[in-house]
Amino acid sequence: MNNTRLHKDHVQEITSILDGRASERDDVVVQSWLRCLNDHSLDPEHKGEARIVTTNVLREHQQESEDLLRISRFGMEDLYRRLNTMGYVLLLTDAKGVTVDFIGDDKVDRKLKRAGLYIGSEWSENKAGTCGVGACLATGEPMTIHQSDHFDIAHTSLSCTAAPIYDSSGSMMGVLDVSLLMSPSEKYSQALTLEVVKSCVRRIELANLMSTRKSDWLLRLNSSSEFLNVDPSCAISVGNNGEISGLTHGAHKMIAEKMGKDTELPDGFIGKPFEDVFNFDFNDLPFMLDAETPGEQALEMRGGKDVIFANVQAPSRKKIKNTSGSIPTALHKIHGGDPEMESLAGKAARIVDKQISIILQGETGVGKEFVAKALHEARKKRGPFVAINCAALPESLIESELFGYAPNSFTGAHSKGKIGLIEKSNGGTLFLDEIGDMPMTLQARLLRVLAEREVMAVGATKTMPLDIRVISASHRNLKELVDKGQFRQDLYYRLNGVVLSIPALRNRHDKIWVMRQISAMVSRDFQLKFSKDAEVALRNYSWPGNIREMINVFELCIALNDENVVELADLPEHVKYSDAALRSE
Repeated sequence: MNNTRLHKDHVQEITSILDGRASERDDVVVQSWLRCLNDHSLDPEHKGEARIVTTNVLREHQQESEDLLRISRFGMEDLYRRLNTMGYVLLLTDAKGVTVDFIGDDKVDRKLKRAGLYIGSEWSENKAGTCGVGACLATGEPMTIHQSDHFDIAHTSLSCTAAPIYDSSGSMMGVLDVSLLMSPSEKYSQALTLEVVKSCVRRIELANLMSTRKSDWLLRLNSSSEFLNVDPSCAISVGNNGEISGLTHGAHKMIAEKMGKDTELPDGFIGKPFEDVFNFDFNDLPFMLDAETPGEQALEMRGGKDVIFANVQAPSRKKIKNTSGSIPTALHKIHGGDPEMESLAGKAARIVDKQISIILQGETGVGKEFVAKALHEARKKRGPFVAINCAALPESLIESELFGYAPNSFTGAHSKGKIGLIEKSNGGTLFLDEIGDMPMTLQARLLRVLAEREVMAVGATKTMPLDIRVISASHRNLKELVDKGQFRQDLYYRLNGVVLSIPALRNRHDKIWVMRQISAMVSRDFQLKFSKDAEVALRNYSWPGNIREMINVFELCIALNDENVVELADLPEHVKYSDAALRSE
């Protein structure tokens, strides 16, 4: 049968599904075809080409998937060693379907790229139609999309076996896909491959949980005591407060099934007391550390007779000071143990002395300038720190303020001229706050400064060489501004060396530490204290204005209170009677 006939038959089969006719295809394939037709408006008669994103876009996706790449790489290499003789290639995509890592055979490099089995390829269902990655992202389940299961006729020679990778909070991080350019016609030939991929993903999720929850209790689980110590099937982490802080996807499904709960709620157990899930006192976990017999390792499920066997690992007691050799003191001081901020400090430490531009992302008031100053102070070569709020400078003055001007260069100019803020930062750090509000005309001038590493004052004839580290910040999404034509793409990629995301105050686990730091800063001459009720209200308040709002609230408390102790009655009404505070009462 020629290709034209195959193409025609494939289109007819897809359209017959739309007409409601029965199909022998797996239901997951049928539902994906229907989404392609109804939700994504894809044309089955159109033969699409492989979609490969640009280098800059790929770099952006890889930066956002840094943790996924780090955790997955070893597992991928191990898997490839076992499968490469059979012609398989491995793709790791992010949660948007963009391939951020790839392992394949150099001998067929061109064929792989032409087929889209390559780094930077985009496999989301709305772009590529029914495929292993796209259908996996849509359903959250592992599967094989084999040859003519694919929606697009261009992909019907491929066999793609994929499994989703979830983080410890139940959110999908990405997809691991194993594909063949040419494969046996029978779909069952990939059954073993599917199990191998699922096994690799299980180990990746275990490694991720162990890496991100080192300060928590770790319980590696298995329904079988015989395989518990050699091959745990899943794992959970429990914080020192006795609440479940994380779990692998397999752990969620196993626990949910044994308790008769909905397996479709990925975060259903996060934040639940340990005793709500297991008929076991959290405080007795230390007694399981040296357990060896099945009876000592058994955990009975709450509300039932099912038993899960657990290998217990105590939290890591490694102190921050033990890593002071790799993380500068200035970066230690930006958090009080919050995991996200600790990760940010570690990431920042690796690039702090490199001439890499940094973008700080976060809501208004999260402390972007505070982090920028810490990055500056952590450098071996400091120089001056110059902060510029691009939103606060009048458009009529911003050019002269940034670039300076030569003597008598325009009407009203000072006879001695003026040194611009960019030149003042020479040898140090230039912090461009709210860079998203900079006028487009000045963005072009700033781009030239950053590209050529020199600045020319208004009205001057000579340039000044620059040696600066640029840190920019914005509460607005710069990539979205680029897409809307409101921010220069070339400037965005010049600034986007590395992105550091600062969490909102409401999501930080070191809120008490932040409160103490802010109170010490605003009180200065005396130690500001809070009553128990006031502290509870402050801790439970959502802080939509983040750290900036907390500073304002604490300063108000000082102004209205002659005593060193702030009572609940001294707090602003919106803080005292917030929904979160009322729920805690």
